[in-house]
Amino acid sequence: MTNQPFFLGVNYPWANYAEDFGAGPSGHRGISLPENLSKVAEEFARIRDCGVSVVRWFLFADGRGGFLSEKGIPLRPDEFLLADVQAALELANRCELKLCLSLIDYLWLQDRTGKPGAHANEQVLQFAAGREAFLQRVLIPMFREFREHPALFAWEIANEPEWAIREFHRQPAAKMHYADFRAFAEEITQAVHEFAGVPVTLGSASLAWVRAWSELGLDFYQAHYYPVQDPSGKSGLAKQLACLPALDKPLWLGELPAADDQASGYSLKTSLTECREAGLLGAAVWRWTAPEKTGTDAHLGSIDPKILIAWNSAMSSRNASA
Repeated sequence: MTNQPFFLGVNYPWANYAEDFGAGPSGHRGISLPENLSKVAEEFARIRDCGVSVVRWFLFADGRGGFLSEKGIPLRPDEFLLADVQAALELANRCELKLCLSLIDYLWLQDRTGKPGAHANEQVLQFAAGREAFLQRVLIPMFREFREHPALFAWEIANEPEWAIREFHRQPAAKMHYADFRAFAEEITQAVHEFAGVPVTLGSASLAWVRAWSELGLDFYQAHYYPVQDPSGKSGLAKQLACLPALDKPLWLGELPAADDQASGYSLKTSLTECREAGLLGAAVWRWTAPEKTGTDAHLGSIDPKILIAWNSAMSSRNASA
């Protein structure tokens, strides 16, 4: 058992996907609205009472809102973005939680050319000028606004970007070159260090891919684990962690399923213990909010608070007797 801090987290990925921060095509439905703030306040209080310290939350997601653009070029944050982020951070601070805010979901990085457009900003990240404008005109002003905020655990560059990169994922929508995304991610890393004053990470889709991001200058690595990544069942989480080559920075498991009705024998409590005993920085369980009935993660369910409370109690007892 390691004695280093273990940051237990939960994924509160969204209240409304891509609409929690800033205005979208359907208007403003963000967190700063009183009815939304009240609901999240109740959820955060319950999360805190489970012994959780970090909440991971998607910010721009698929890019449909939160900033103004013209002819595919971002101009500035919209009138609601900073207020929504501020409301979320203040709420987390009151509940003694920290936020890991994931800036970009892989769906926004994928190329939807030839498919019916879902929103006006779909192609912003598909070309260098769009990426640079988004960094300079939207992200950096936001980093400056919330520089060294005590409720920020980290800015996360992207959620599972490998699903949009051709070298990782041989699918038609994965057209971005690794070199192009790597350069963009490195620029975001540098901007966080210069303007935000908090850690920066990236949510890799797999433990097998985490070393692909070792030269970005991240403050800690992040990978996600699901039993489906090991269909044979011969290489569980503990074995994958033990076989992982040495890393020069701490590793946080940013997604770990609450349950999986397609993986017999999977146990959240066992998996959390394996993460802790492997010396990880922590782990965040997917997910606190209930999945959409038609979502690809419907079989994973949502977190049972009693399991987190029981696990924390067991760890406290082990520490006391050590």
